[in-house]
Amino acid sequence: MKLPSMHQLLVESRATLVRFPVVLCVAAAGTVAALVLADHEGPAEASPVFNILLASILGIPLLIALALFAEKRHLKKPAALGLQVIGILLLAAYALTVPTDLTRAPLVTLFRFFLLAAALHLFTAVAPFTSKGQQNGFWHYNKTLFLRILTTGVYSGVLFLGLVIALAALENLFGIDVPEKRYLELFIAIAGLFATWFFLAGIPEDLSQLDTLTDYPKGLKIFAQYILLPIVLIYFIILYAYLAKILFAWDWPQGWVSKLILGYSGVGMFMLLLLHPVVGHTENRWIARASRWFYILLIPLVVVLILAVWRRVSEYGMTEGRYIAVALGGWLAFLMAYFTLSKTKSIKVIPASLCVCTLLVTVGPWGMFSIARQSQIGRLERILTQSGILADGSVRPLHGEVPSRDAREISAILSYLHETHGLGEIQGWFRESLKEDTVASGVAYKSPSTVAKMMGVEYVTRWAESPEGIVTLEAEGGFDVNGYDRMLHATMYTRGIKSADLLKDSIVYRVTEGCKNMTFVSARTGADLLQIDLWSHIEPLLKEYSESADGRIANDKMSVSAAGNGLRVRVCPWLIQFQRHGGETRVTRVVATILYSVEANP
Repeated sequence: MKLPSMHQLLVESRATLVRFPVVLCVAAAGTVAALVLADHEGPAEASPVFNILLASILGIPLLIALALFAEKRHLKKPAALGLQVIGILLLAAYALTVPTDLTRAPLVTLFRFFLLAAALHLFTAVAPFTSKGQQNGFWHYNKTLFLRILTTGVYSGVLFLGLVIALAALENLFGIDVPEKRYLELFIAIAGLFATWFFLAGIPEDLSQLDTLTDYPKGLKIFAQYILLPIVLIYFIILYAYLAKILFAWDWPQGWVSKLILGYSGVGMFMLLLLHPVVGHTENRWIARASRWFYILLIPLVVVLILAVWRRVSEYGMTEGRYIAVALGGWLAFLMAYFTLSKTKSIKVIPASLCVCTLLVTVGPWGMFSIARQSQIGRLERILTQSGILADGSVRPLHGEVPSRDAREISAILSYLHETHGLGEIQGWFRESLKEDTVASGVAYKSPSTVAKMMGVEYVTRWAESPEGIVTLEAEGGFDVNGYDRMLHATMYTRGIKSADLLKDSIVYRVTEGCKNMTFVSARTGADLLQIDLWSHIEPLLKEYSESADGRIANDKMSVSAAGNGLRVRVCPWLIQFQRHGGETRVTRVVATILYSVEANP
């Protein structure tokens, strides 16, 4: 095989830039935004860079789809450019909806982003082949995209690993200080620019010619027949055995089974899509029969899926996850009807209908966010009304004891609303504002425990709610850097021993397993300069959290200082994660800003 010359690589790179100029400009803007955020140290701050980053990530699949649609329809340059301009305007409109203080914003923003990203990738899969026919071309187009994604991942991974080793060599052989964040920035640059450019270079230029292709990679058939098919059969046996258990024991289906049904459906459809080009071959007649029976046998499983989800909805109301499960159940019902009754049975219907379904559940009053929010607010209103806390549309703190079940329900709903949607919808029940008094904290709403206290309800901690016993404490606002002239960012995990070098100051710090101690050592003499007992500082926070149920801690309580041997250090954690398991409590992660000053030569 002849390797491409540097001249050929430059020519192909230039051709890709000419073919997808807007896509690559948006990718570059997103990469710069991500690099700016990665370079930032200390607690997160409100910044329009978040808006640029999210819009750019969505812009890559959207603008690729519009460019390929224009190519396939042979649109003239002004029309093709007009489509790209429309895409940019849509991205700008989306960016205006993203909060600049994304790290403190309700999670609904990120949920919507991921759903839109999924929908736009599906749009890319179908955009050039929206007209009737050309199923073979559609299959080969998506096969090319799929293989190109895998190839891009391999090339990008090898390039990243090679450069990481080169940076490590500079650090260890020549003593050049390479901050940890440079590795993250390297990953961002490769993923944002190189990977995008490399992926675009592999998209076929003549999309119409794809419909004439007859080649079929043998590896795909082996993968589908000998890897995916056994998985589908195992899922099928388990699910139908569970269905028999439901019928004989007359036991209501459990919610967890919905995940297995969706997994079975997804793997099964993916297998059939991979095998589609060889369905007409004599030796592969079983594929056509398997495809027909797959959708028929899916009918009772979809019924079980909807019943299992509906059970959870009837008990605990609608949430985004349950809404998605119901929507996917409806989508599967549509596919069952289409592939069972339709004569055409176009495989383009699968990604196209899923794209439309994803967009529909993401926006509008019928969307998952609106329905889930109103469902949980309705549940909260009913519980508060029955408890006598809410009357005539106003909260009246109850002086009596609230039943433990109601307290758990109220706490769970408040926590859900606070994290996912914010508390603006229930502000009308209170005379006092539910927003934080201080803007500097960056927190839009009071904590769930504070709101529960305003209702006269004892808040039940997320610790008690979480079966994994995982709790995260976060600092409120920024840290005071006065008195210190150096700063660095540190992320510490419970497993292993973490060490880092401050080569400019000839200091090394080490964190012991379990994040219990942090020791600063002189790189010249090896002598211990300073030791900070992190656990002695963190343990009281854990106890205080268990009592107060407040996940946000004042930053002066979160930080710990020490001085000695010409070194002053202040460790400012702005995220501490705990886990309780088997009666034992341990720290799993600490993200902190380390402020320090060197007053003498260590």
